[in-house]
Amino acid sequence: MKKILLAAIALLIGTCASFASTNWDSSAALSRVNTIGNNILKANNLPSGIVFKVSDEDHINAYANIGKEVYVFKGLLQFVQSDQELAAVLAHEVGHIVNAHCSKQTILNTAANMASSSQAVSNSKFATAAGIGKNLALLKISREDEYEADLTGAELMIKAGYDPLAMISVLNKICANSIDVFSTHPSGINRLMNIYDYLAYTQPSAVSGAFNSDSYKNAIVAISSNVEKRNANKNAVKKHEKAMKKLKEKRAKAQDKKTRTSDPWSTS
Repeated sequence: MKKILLAAIALLIGTCASFASTNWDSSAALSRVNTIGNNILKANNLPSGIVFKVSDEDHINAYANIGKEVYVFKGLLQFVQSDQELAAVLAHEVGHIVNAHCSKQTILNTAANMASSSQAVSNSKFATAAGIGKNLALLKISREDEYEADLTGAELMIKAGYDPLAMISVLNKICANSIDVFSTHPSGINRLMNIYDYLAYTQPSAVSGAFNSDSYKNAIVAISSNVEKRNANKNAVKKHEKAMKKLKEKRAKAQDKKTRTSDPWSTS
């Protein structure tokens, strides 16, 4: 009987220890997010005003809102495998704020809702068409915003001393687990290629190494296959180089505009 009692106590202690090791510490999580997030802001000389917050919900998600708040969910914090991957998520969300995507989406949603509910489209057939048009327009803009936030995030990471390849790692992991946190997000391989191609064109040294994660290793296999196919076609290579040059110039102009405006968060 004594042996059984001791075994039960040992089992209880082991169970409690196991529970304690997986217990969620929201204060520690917020401290971690703030440390990495503020490193990114400070290294990039971004103005104050962005607030990082942690949600206790299990969703694998993060988002930025018009109030310049970046929310990171408990599920995502447990999903990322390193501070580098967390930095990638935070840099992406800061990228949305830097590019005023949240403000733009709010304005566009308001305008689209007004248009689709106006007297001109009160007829059900026209109202349906207007609704479809609204959704397609917002979908296209949202996808463009995601591409831009990815690239901005990668640039913010580099200046803050983080490895931008972690962006590819965490995005591939999200796609591999079919976690489509926003239906407006572009397909996985397109986003991965967008980041890799831009870094390879503007920051070759950034892609000269490798990020230490299985997710990145799997991603680079798909990326390399696409690059090989493109390189085998001279026209595709010329088209790609032209697109990269145009993208680099576009981003340089946008950055110059941001540095000259009195309000770096402005959409104007």
